[in-house]
Amino acid sequence: MANNDAKFRISAAVVKQLGEELVSDELTAIMELVKNSYDADADWVKISINTTESPEEEGLTFQNSKGYIIIEDNGHGMNYNDIISRWLFISVSHKREMKEKGEVTKKKRTPLGDKGLGRLSTQRLGHILEMYSCINNESKLHHVAFDWRHFTENSSLEAVDTNYKEVQKSTKKHGTKLVISDLRNPDIWTAEAGDKFRGQLSKLIFPFKESRPFNIYLNINGQPNDLDAINEKLRQQAISSYTFEFDGNKLTVNGTLKLSKLQGNSTEKREIFSRIIQSDNGANFFHFLTNATDNKKYFIPDVKYSGKNGIFITFKRVFDFEKDIKKEIVIDDKTQKPILANPGKFIGEIDEFNISGTEEIESAYDKLSEYKQLVKNQIGVRIFRDGFGIKPYGMGNDDWLQLRKSQTSGGSFYLLRPDNVIGFVSITAKDNRFLIEKTDREGFIDTPYSKAFFNIINLTIQNVNDVLEKTRRSYDGLKSQDAEERGNIRSFKDTKDRLVSTAKQSAAIENETKAVHAELKATSAKVTAAVKRIKNEPLFSTHEENKALQILEDVDKILNASNQLFEKINTILQNAKKLENDANYLEPKINELERQIIQFSELAGLGITAEAFTHEMYNIIDRISAQTEQVAKQNKKENTSNTTFFVYVEHIKSFLHSIRIQLNHLAPSLKFNRETKQNIQISKFSEELKNYYATRFGESILINIKVNSDFSIQINRGKLTQILDNIILNAEYWLKQISKTDKKFRPVIDIEVKSPSIFISDNGYGVLPDFENTIFQPFVTSKPIGEGRGLGLFIVQQLLDSVDSTAILLQKRNEHNRRYIFQINLENLLIK
Repeated sequence: MANNDAKFRISAAVVKQLGEELVSDELTAIMELVKNSYDADADWVKISINTTESPEEEGLTFQNSKGYIIIEDNGHGMNYNDIISRWLFISVSHKREMKEKGEVTKKKRTPLGDKGLGRLSTQRLGHILEMYSCINNESKLHHVAFDWRHFTENSSLEAVDTNYKEVQKSTKKHGTKLVISDLRNPDIWTAEAGDKFRGQLSKLIFPFKESRPFNIYLNINGQPNDLDAINEKLRQQAISSYTFEFDGNKLTVNGTLKLSKLQGNSTEKREIFSRIIQSDNGANFFHFLTNATDNKKYFIPDVKYSGKNGIFITFKRVFDFEKDIKKEIVIDDKTQKPILANPGKFIGEIDEFNISGTEEIESAYDKLSEYKQLVKNQIGVRIFRDGFGIKPYGMGNDDWLQLRKSQTSGGSFYLLRPDNVIGFVSITAKDNRFLIEKTDREGFIDTPYSKAFFNIINLTIQNVNDVLEKTRRSYDGLKSQDAEERGNIRSFKDTKDRLVSTAKQSAAIENETKAVHAELKATSAKVTAAVKRIKNEPLFSTHEENKALQILEDVDKILNASNQLFEKINTILQNAKKLENDANYLEPKINELERQIIQFSELAGLGITAEAFTHEMYNIIDRISAQTEQVAKQNKKENTSNTTFFVYVEHIKSFLHSIRIQLNHLAPSLKFNRETKQNIQISKFSEELKNYYATRFGESILINIKVNSDFSIQINRGKLTQILDNIILNAEYWLKQISKTDKKFRPVIDIEVKSPSIFISDNGYGVLPDFENTIFQPFVTSKPIGEGRGLGLFIVQQLLDSVDSTAILLQKRNEHNRRYIFQINLENLLIK
């Protein structure tokens, strides 16, 4: 017999527990309620917190509850049906359906809430909730009241009394008011904890007041609290500013650097800045910064000079989503084919500040402490969806941009740092619906869309830091050049020669100086004695002596001062005599540093080769393990099978052969072989290289060798291997990026041998136009953070420099209108 009582029931405690688990803290709870006001098309929301008194609202169901929070808005409110079918019905929010259909509110807002957390979050704040709500053109005010402590395990959800009632109100009034009383933790709203809450709430509201979606008013214990906003006055003090926009197809990054970015904080640095930068508004430095001849390694070709309003340079860089940004793949729901995960369009801005202050800041603010506090309150780059911050990005010590990792001891003053930037990334529920927040509101769910979003942000940061790092290194270069010109220094040899010459000159004049000093001391003694005698015995002195007394006293003072000066000169001469020893001491140290720099280039190149080797070793080991497992199962099934074991042995031989190829490729690059030079026939070497990569690539990438005119050179095999490896491995990365989205794409790398050069190209997109002139500089890369150092082609150039050879990117362009052929000129190594 069927039993109608056999139905699911739910304990009221489950709902309370759900709210506790999904809402991590009081700040999140407040923000969920504020978002509900936004979704209700409110123009404002008022948050009133009182930790000591009881609420005085009319018609309260629960009286005399100590401490309360009132959240009130002027949104569209709710009628009876809304309250019964939505607010009191625990389910997925109807707002999710609106977002999925692309629907918006009357004020064109895409709802932010979709999990129904608002009313559940109130239990994080206080034990009692009383809700008042009404709509326009209706005379009823709806009132719901309940105590979260009644949500017990012993009672069903339906048994909890909501104390619903209706009262009359003005037909024009509309909105919702929440009265949360009997606060669970009143201490967090006062004193230092209260300041912390206000600061955290400020960071979750869009920082630029004029662009906030609606007004939020905060009052704590009767005191109005202005939520910090970044005003135009503060923004004008930024020493560099960057804006970026992704329109769904292209990423555009714009930057502005002020002259004050170069100023420095010490007196010495400010004096140098005043002399070589401020004197001409940076015009001479701009010429040096963009000069490919004088500033070969660190010049920046795509910056523009301003020289007005304290601005030094500006730049603009544009990147194509499909060609230039690391790809993330998803399966299209309709076609079931792989497509690029596009996070949707968004904008952002980052402003950099000098916390120590500049002359502009000191003139703009009465107190430097006021400026520092304003910056400190808003430090961080935060992500906002429709004006509301998403935790934890930019909150507390969260460094989601990994700015600390990009800092170095040499460049930390110039690169973006987490403690000196203020900024935002602005997304919307409408355009970025695939960027889904976690249920607990603590960041995005890890999906291809969120990865693609972070890839775009990472590329932005890389380019900003690229400009900053090259500006720093160029400024250091200009300061060195200035020191050389002021001191007529062209090299360390000049400096050493000058030190040695000074030491020898000091030694040569030492005896002469001693003789003059001795004569001076004797004369000084005579004059001193004469002055003393005339002053002590004026009656026994001649008329002429008494008349000359004043002159003798002046001469005596001059002689005594000269005597003291000679003492100092003697000390300087003694130190100057030691300069030759100092120079001889420094010479091997500097030679060692230069040698270490060369070793760094070689070692970095070896590291990249070793990485490829290690990666391949993992593949080989996996294959051996899989084959061993297969043979073991086969042998167990057949009891004994000599044929199977024979095949297994053959597999082992084949794998060992692959390992030998890998080792033979790596061996010439090892330290003990690196200085040995061999005669190498380029055509033969190219074929060996092809065989190695055929094992590595399999059928994924084809390598073509074309020999137009063969030639031989004398070079260390390891160096030549590292040079070609860096170019080929770079091509491999970008070709595989294309293969991820285009299954019909067949990657090809072409190597052409034409005496005295090797030409390497591929059928990928080619070199990004912004990097064409800087491709061989260090730390130049468009790869995401963690996947590219920007050292590969720099190492190629350094290794070729060490053997008097060159590499260039030819002017010829491919079908994508990009340069793509690298020429390695080995003319100076030819065996004739």
